[in-house]
Amino acid sequence: MRVDELAKGLCSETRLNIIRILIEGDASAVTVYRQYNAMFSKRKERATIYRDLEVLYRYNFLFKRYKGESKEIIYGLAAKKFVIDLLTQTVIVEP
Repeated sequence: MRVDELAKGLCSETRLNIIRILIEGDASAVTVYRQYNAMFSKRKERATIYRDLEVLYRYNFLFKRYKGESKEIIYGLAAKKFVIDLLTQTVIVEP
């Protein structure tokens, strides 16, 4: 991953707050939406939360899996640590 990709993925307060929620454990999109509005004073629409979950997934901050019996998408943190090498402008992802 490049540093600019890391910055694009994390440049939103909403996305950073979603990551704070998922630090506690994997959750469905609906659960993230409900927890977000319960925890943070700036309420967000469901579409905003879903869109930002997908942005975080696209930039490899999250993984997602489908829970067959409930037909939910479950999101979780793909990595808990990123090391930025300013010399090479790269990011090393550590689980």
